[in-house]
Amino acid sequence: MTFRPARGPRRRVHLCAHCRTNRPGRDRDELLADDHTWALLERETTILADAYRTGVWLPCRDEYHWAQTLARTTWTQSSVEQTLRNAGEHVRAGCLMRVMELLPHLLALVDDQDRALRPARELLATLTDDPS
Repeated sequence: MTFRPARGPRRRVHLCAHCRTNRPGRDRDELLADDHTWALLERETTILADAYRTGVWLPCRDEYHWAQTLARTTWTQSSVEQTLRNAGEHVRAGCLMRVMELLPHLLALVDDQDRALRPARELLATLTDDPS
């Protein structure tokens, strides 16, 4: 795998099996910005889901409703961007928005059923399955 940093020479890197098979650029031999966006999305959704399951993070009621709206939305770049724009101020100030803001960048590269989006879908499923 070739890593092309913003500055400096290209260099060879080795990826774990998970990254080789799940990143959006898995069909390329180079790591680009979208791969880093995916890694950030995966890390942040995992942290947020763990915080939710352990009770460290509890979304406000508006975030629950917004998560339901986002989960029901057809995931295209434009529809997710519209859902992000329509979010209320409490949602915009919350942790969930900061994580989900990464989705349009990935949706510009992959379709809505791509496995690179699985972490975001799992987080939304966790939130929307909760009866709170």
